[in-house]
Amino acid sequence: MVYDANVLYGNTLRDLLIRLAMTGQIQVRWTHGILDEMQRNLAANRPDIPWESWKSCVAS
Repeated sequence: MVYDANVLYGNTLRDLLIRLAMTGQIQVRWTHGILDEMQRNLAANRPDIPWESWKSCVAS
């Protein structure tokens, strides 16, 4: 299953789907392009959040 930027952007849905993947019931993937899109959207929509607070979400 591929998680798109719209899935990874919101906390609640992202948390649920990552936890589901951690159970081993599904295997998930995303690309650097998807992470870049999420990063651009976060930067544009949430300038109040310092980069250091969420860069671990897009690391690796």
